[in-house]
Amino acid sequence: MNINKKKIEELIESAETITQHFSKKNEILFDLQKNETKETTKLYELLDEKSIQDPEKSYNLFYQGIQPLLLNAIPQGDIRKVILELKTILLTGKEKKYITYGRRGRDSRMSKSQTMENLSEIISEWSKTPDDYFKLINLFLEKNKSLGYIPEHRTPNEYLPKPR
Repeated sequence: MNINKKKIEELIESAETITQHFSKKNEILFDLQKNETKETTKLYELLDEKSIQDPEKSYNLFYQGIQPLLLNAIPQGDIRKVILELKTILLTGKEKKYITYGRRGRDSRMSKSQTMENLSEIISEWSKTPDDYFKLINLFLEKNKSLGYIPEHRTPNEYLPKPR
């Protein structure tokens, strides 16, 4: 399945919503109002394509859209670690060997188009309430469970880093 133009437009709209929300707090993620920034120009270039099926385009969508958005929108700390781990599980389809450490054996940057579409849908849903990080955690958790990437009994606490 291809990520179609509509899904990329939804992702950009979600990024705009999140950016507008944080702009009110003087925390600009990247200025989507000016279509001249490097990040947004590359995202809009993706709209010119009929679909994103090749790995290079998926890689670019990840590093120029999704990853910077999440890193800039989510405060550093345990919540961010849990969200990024659940995002990586969604993109790779696999947990780390021992949940919070170990090898995963897959690369999230080169995910398939359907997986990127799933991620785009989650970000779109979360953009309605961008301060609700627990909603984002639950969206990732439920999607991973529904796809069979993690066991049904998993809770967000299990993804917290273990104290050293």
